[in-house]
Amino acid sequence: MAEANKCRLRLFLQIFGDEPVIRSGYERRQQRMLQVWKGGATDLSKRTIIEDPARWLVLSDYESGPSDMIAAETRAPILAWDLEQILPGHQVCPSGAGGVILVSMDVDPAHEDEFNDWYNTEHIPLFLRVPGVITARRFRPHYGKPAYVALYHVQNAGVYATPAWMAVNKTPWILRLRKFQRNRTYFMFQTPLCGGA
Repeated sequence: MAEANKCRLRLFLQIFGDEPVIRSGYERRQQRMLQVWKGGATDLSKRTIIEDPARWLVLSDYESGPSDMIAAETRAPILAWDLEQILPGHQVCPSGAGGVILVSMDVDPAHEDEFNDWYNTEHIPLFLRVPGVITARRFRPHYGKPAYVALYHVQNAGVYATPAWMAVNKTPWILRLRKFQRNRTYFMFQTPLCGGA
């Protein structure tokens, strides 16, 4: 019962085209954990990171309430979200991960309820059983597009190419719902620069 009464955790998530310079004292002032990762877009045919051009991921968990989204003193991010955690609801970015896999997408509104049922009852639970997956979390934005983000902290980014990972993406339910998803983005990050490892 106490868990149900907790506020859902929020997450600032930004992807940069240049290595970000984190604002001095940001973690201390905002009282939050900050992670910075280096990686790139995902080569879906090879199931690896496209390292050129490089991309940098900045993650910052926080409790609901007023906050300062800008962690980096650098150019504007390529993508940026202020997210509310849907599932599991209150789990922070873990330390000790060797990689992060990020997927975002929009969904046809006519199929959104089923999409959320599938993601919560099949997709995330299956990913949590994949060897090498540390956390599997999903989010919806207060700010930013696409409308849904899934974030997987993993032992290493190579888990994305394993048979167990690929099997989760071949269930009958996902294959049916995939046609109602749009604007999908895929990124992989494997070098923690701050707060990850």
